Amino acid sequence: MKGLLRSALNGDVTAVARLLTRVEAPGDGAREVHEAAFPHTGKAQLVGITGPAGAGKSTLISKLAASLASDEQRVAIIACDPSSPNSGGALLGDRIRMHELVANQQIFVRSIATRDSTGGLPLAAFRAADIFDACGFGTVIIETVGTGQNQVDIMQAAHTVVAVSAPGLGDDIQAMKSGLLEIADIHAVTKSDFSGASRTLLEIQNAVHMRHRTTEAPPAWTPPVIAINGLSGDGVTDLQQAMHSHYGHLTESGEMQIRCQRMFRERIYREATRLLTQTFETTPDKQMADKLQQVMQRKMTPAQAARAILS
Repeated sequence: MKGLLRSALNGDVTAVARLLTRVEAPGDGAREVHEAAFPHTGKAQLVGITGPAGAGKSTLISKLAASLASDEQRVAIIACDPSSPNSGGALLGDRIRMHELVANQQIFVRSIATRDSTGGLPLAAFRAADIFDACGFGTVIIETVGTGQNQVDIMQAAHTVVAVSAPGLGDDIQAMKSGLLEIADIHAVTKSDFSGASRTLLEIQNAVHMRHRTTEAPPAWTPPVIAINGLSGDGVTDLQQAMHSHYGHLTESGEMQIRCQRMFRERIYREATRLLTQTFETTPDKQMADKLQQVMQRKMTPAQAARAILS
């Protein structure tokens, strides 16, 4: 494993892929890989891309990644896809839509199944982001699985959150404004050549300004609202510049420390939850049956039984 990590840190993409496979797998192997790679992290900008299904996130990410890579920057994309009902793995829908990036040696796309994650972002995505960060990718883009306002998990995984919307999505736009307005650092309105794009742009701009006016202490950063045509690439350079500006703002204002503390607090909570779940699932049948019987006889409360098992 040490040799594999050394190769990955030196830029071997095959070694990076193998590390990702190991860190996504259950068991002690994943923990060992992550513990070895984690000290090398802390250099990449983590960018979360979220929004309702059909907003054009994958198309936007393709253009954005190509633009970033043209500056000789290594870019990683973590595409969180729905789980296959048969294998439990990712359905690879996003990787199919990003096929034009295959030939670009500066870009690495990895699909990760959401499995039982309820917020669109599985624990494996956090660990994969660490692997990419450690291996020298300057920007790591994390795309959520697109189910509207449930995507707030992304604020715990990214330095910069980009909320994507598009004209013609009706209720999804309202859900985006009410659920994602508070966590978005940048708003991107895709399909800007479509009818109604100007209205959607204006609605989100008004919502952003209204929120700032009603805040007792207006934040130092006002989320820009950027019109983007994913097919032609218009507006992608503006988005790239906004991402750069936001990262600079976090660093210069001291907000980066606060944001990272919030991100790692969530990471610790998730890891603790995973360990508790793992302990519960590996409880011997005899011990579980004993505690269950005591609860049935009202000799123990369910809470007492749970504490006894986890202790």
